[in-house]
Amino acid sequence: MDTLRGVGGALAHARLPLVVLALALNGIGLVITGERWRGVVAALGSPLRLSRTTLINLAGIFVRNATPTTGLGGDASRIALLRAEGVPLARATASFAYVRLSEVPPLAVVVALSTPAIASLVRRSHTALIVTGAAVVVGMAIAWLARHRLRAHVASIWTRTGHLRIGPAPAARAVCCATLAQVETIARQIVVAAAFGVPLTIQQSATITIMGIVGGFVPTVGSVGAIDGSMVAGLMLFGATVEAAVAITIVGRVISYGVSTAAGAVALALLGGRGILRGRQDRLQDVVARRVQSL
Repeated sequence: MDTLRGVGGALAHARLPLVVLALALNGIGLVITGERWRGVVAALGSPLRLSRTTLINLAGIFVRNATPTTGLGGDASRIALLRAEGVPLARATASFAYVRLSEVPPLAVVVALSTPAIASLVRRSHTALIVTGAAVVVGMAIAWLARHRLRAHVASIWTRTGHLRIGPAPAARAVCCATLAQVETIARQIVVAAAFGVPLTIQQSATITIMGIVGGFVPTVGSVGAIDGSMVAGLMLFGATVEAAVAITIVGRVISYGVSTAAGAVALALLGGRGILRGRQDRLQDVVARRVQSL
């Protein structure tokens, strides 16, 4: 009961201008992601307006957050909506692959930023250190044993997708947009924490971001509970009280989950997507799953 009162008190005393700033940053991030989709789709030969790709991305967020998936449902709905805009299935599916691949470099940087904090946490637990070391060794062994098959598989994919490649400039722009989106996420988290008087460094925010991403792989509706628990744990790891950590998580998730999901529902309605998705999404999920497995 005392904890609940503490959380309520923290929420009541939050600095509203910083909360509004965090909300604005979230909006900027959504537009940046819409531009990433627009640039990739245009590079594949199907130009669309930024407003349309932003709405399509928002609609995908709604589907992902309203269904117990780990992201595949949202991407399948984006492909279905791109198809409704006249983008051929092969290009729509390829755009999904390029958009996701563009996230790898900035995610690698975020992981690198968070490594010292995670390593410090692992060193505190002898069991965690053994498990982590074993996982790394097993992963390296599997990669080494499968290297020839992986090389042949990559060469086969490269040959079969020659007509769906994009140039270096569009690829670089996609990576740039993905990087800006990660910067926005880290900055927004710092701003929300500051609204409750909790200072976070870039490295600390990056660590909490990675913990949230890992929690996002739990197949619950919108990863509710998994991401929230990861965020609370991360904030407490860096010195926040339980009341402040819960309050920061509530506001952060209202912005990233609640507001974005509500905006996604509106976007889906504006796109006339309910009928489109009803007829195509299940089939597209199967198609995307098969193509992802073949990569």
